[in-house]
Amino acid sequence: MRVAFTHNIQVDDSWKQAEFDSLATVLAITRALENLGHRVEAINVSGPMEQTIQSLESIRPDLVFNSAEGDFGKFREALFPAIFEQLKLPFTGSDAHVCTVTMDKNLTKLLARSHGVPTPASIFVTTAAGLSKCDLSFPVVVKPNFGGSSIGINQDSIVESSEDLESKVERALGQFPSGVLIEEFIEGMDVVVPFLEAASPETGGVLCAVDYAIEFPGGDRRKYKIYDFELKHSLSDAVKPRAPADLPAALAQRIGDLSRCVYSCLGIRDLGRIDFRISRLDEPFFIEANALPSLEPGAGIYAAAVLAGLPSVEAVLDAVIRSALNRQSNNFQAEE
Repeated sequence: MRVAFTHNIQVDDSWKQAEFDSLATVLAITRALENLGHRVEAINVSGPMEQTIQSLESIRPDLVFNSAEGDFGKFREALFPAIFEQLKLPFTGSDAHVCTVTMDKNLTKLLARSHGVPTPASIFVTTAAGLSKCDLSFPVVVKPNFGGSSIGINQDSIVESSEDLESKVERALGQFPSGVLIEEFIEGMDVVVPFLEAASPETGGVLCAVDYAIEFPGGDRRKYKIYDFELKHSLSDAVKPRAPADLPAALAQRIGDLSRCVYSCLGIRDLGRIDFRISRLDEPFFIEANALPSLEPGAGIYAAAVLAGLPSVEAVLDAVIRSALNRQSNNFQAEE
């Protein structure tokens, strides 16, 4: 099968490039797709848009395997799915509408809450004047509403008093003017739940929860135990995903049930990842959803997939492809 692999490549270590794939990740995915027997046409979308569209129209692939997104804006993750839809090209991953919704943390939380999924109390603001409506309990975390890859989230994002909140919100809005989310900080641990629609039919594609073992020489001396931008990028060697997460059985079951609800209500397809904070009282709180999760070597989705009988990168990517092709086949039959 001819597969067009659309991707971005990081060219520097700035936060503006943090959502893009490293060259090592691009090469690993390309190699895995080739190992599956596909003829792969790798398309770096970072060039002119018309060049990407011309390449796609010239290749006319049987399937687009997509990990690409736009350079900026609230619609950036939905940009290429929208293009594939207009070109009538089958592609992996969620559609443009779902990618637009999941990029908006506030909207995603509102949808999850409407289905009974617990989330931290929060408010969304586009100006510091919006803080007049803030009645949250401290500490709170201030983060970009439209950011991925932990962009804009660091130790300084946790605010412990109202005296410091306005200045930190103004600073965040200066960097992320589309808006910031302020939510009550849940003391506890980060847990993610990957999703592979074609895997684990008995759980609706929801894989086991994954947590993170953080191993610094001399121990982790950071004040707040969060999987922040520094850990995700410059200190990533200190982080190891662990599957299944170290959770009581009843809590793991509860998180699985909540995850199925979230994936269903958002309409995420093929692959995904949702994030929770687990309080010190073992209460799960949904934080955000990612319809375009990382597929870099060592990502949590691979650790969880092993326990679902998918022991390699090739097996995971094949599951994504099978899911997308099955949807294409069903759509074709519906049109007949």
